Amino acid sequence: TCWNCKTPKMMEWVGKYGDKFWSMDVNEFRGKDKISAHEESISCATCHDPGTMELRLYSEPLKDWLKRSGRDWQNISRNEKRMLVCAQCHVEYYFTHKDNGPAAKPVFPWDNGMNPEDMYQYYKGHGAKGADGKPGPFADWVHAASKVPMIKMQHPDYETFQDGPHGAAGVACADCHMQYVREDGKKISSHWMTSPMKDPEMRACRQCHADKTADYLRGRVLYTQKKTYEQLLKAQEISVKAHEAVRLANAYDGHRAPNYEVLMTEARDMVRKGQLFWDYVSAENSVGFH
Repeated sequence: TCWNCKTPKMMEWVGKYGDKFWSMDVNEFRGKDKISAHEESISCATCHDPGTMELRLYSEPLKDWLKRSGRDWQNISRNEKRMLVCAQCHVEYYFTHKDNGPAAKPVFPWDNGMNPEDMYQYYKGHGAKGADGKPGPFADWVHAASKVPMIKMQHPDYETFQDGPHGAAGVACADCHMQYVREDGKKISSHWMTSPMKDPEMRACRQCHADKTADYLRGRVLYTQKKTYEQLLKAQEISVKAHEAVRLANAYDGHRAPNYEVLMTEARDMVRKGQLFWDYVSAENSVGFH
């Protein structure tokens, strides 16, 4: 499954092995006879058709989501394509439970929307099927202390960007992370894909914020990131205490009120939801700036 974001060669493998590819051992494909680390890693073909150099998708879960949404890649604007090629990998995802489809196939949980509340509601299903034949809540693991089934957020960069001011303004990922430059008199996108903060002149930001200095813009980014990080630390302390409270309540063997288990179910649900919201921000790469 991990190969989906590591090499476009997985298109060949999916074609050869079908959906059983997703649950195969990753090490089966690591040999030099299977893949060239130099030629077939994350490279031009990740985003471009080798024949035409037009933007294209190779990510199976993203193609699946477009299909579920009734959208056709050919009818999507070029500006959105400049975002979606990044959304092939810089996203939240999960691996399909064997009860619900091809085992371990990656899926983007966007059917309800892309904010954390939408994803939380989505993850109330899509887990192992119960005795009634319906999928139960999805879980990546069970917390060792509280025994609450948890969800691990990956890196929802695209989702947070979509929900932020730059996404709302129609800015594409490439506008900031692959800003336009001139080479031999031609305007092209820089293919040094990195943080705009690494440029002392903050030229990516100043393409739009031309009236601001590099120091001012850098200060705004750092201010946002500092405030976000401080709030993350506070939230994680509360989350740790909440898990411990549930652990103690699980172990309590004294007199229990008639609605004790109802209250425990609510508490476990709040712990699960709270950590998902915290992790949605923590696992994302912009430290709140998107």
